[in-house]
Order: sequence, then C-alpha cells, then structure tokens
Amino acid sequence: MMKRNFALLAMILASVAFAADVVKMADILKDADKYDKKVVKTTGKLKDFKARTSKAGNDYMTFDLVDGSSVLKGYAHGKMELKDGDKVEIEGKFVKEKVMFKGKPNEFTVKNEVDCSGKKDESPKIKLLK
Repeated sequence: MMKRNFALLAMILASVAFAADVVKMADILKDADKYDKKVVKTTGKLKDFKARTSKAGNDYMTFDLVDGSSVLKGYAHGKMELKDGDKVEIEGKFVKEKVMFKGKPNEFTVKNEVDCSGKKDESPKIKLLK
C-alpha cells in the first residue's frame, strides 16, 4: 500500500514539474531560438480560425493567435467549436521555422508556429478562456 501511494505521489509531482508555465507571446518571439522545438503555453485571441478536413479525411485547425502586436501561427489535429475573437490558452511545440511538403510543388515555409495537437486520440491542447 505504501509503495502504491509513493508511486502515485511521484507521478503527480512529475506531472506538475513538467507542466509548462504560461509565457507571453512577445517573449517567445523575442527569443525564438530559446523556445525553438520546445513545448510552450501562451494565451491570446484567435484570428483567421479555420477548421478543415484534409484530402485523407483528417480534421485539423489553423489560426493566428494574437496578443497586442505579437502573432503566432497555430495548428492542431482534431476539431473544436472555436471562432475568431475567442480568447484561448494553447500548449504545444513551438517551431521557429519549418518547411512543409519539402521538394514538392506545393512546398511552403511556416514561421513561429505552435502545434497544439495532443497525442494520438487526445483532444487538441487548446482551452477556451472567459
């Protein structure tokens, strides 16, 4: 019984220790190299929110997250009922720059993006705030 309680306590403490702290978007953008390929959590308002379905039938969302003059691109697998102007908290892997469809005719580069997709079969890591 004591071992089980200790294991449970250790898991709780580990999850708290690894939870991302909320970082201002301006700080992420100002020091993009520091945050590149790391999990970040930030807040802002949705702009240009689009819910789409890929040719393969997979739901996904793209959006801009805005806080003052700071703007991050957002992406997530899945589907949520959100709209432009909603204030949200997002958590995901930030990338300073990545090339999509490299070497193909539809190749493009995305800068300052947070991928908020959860693990397989998890909801996107986007929380609607009041």
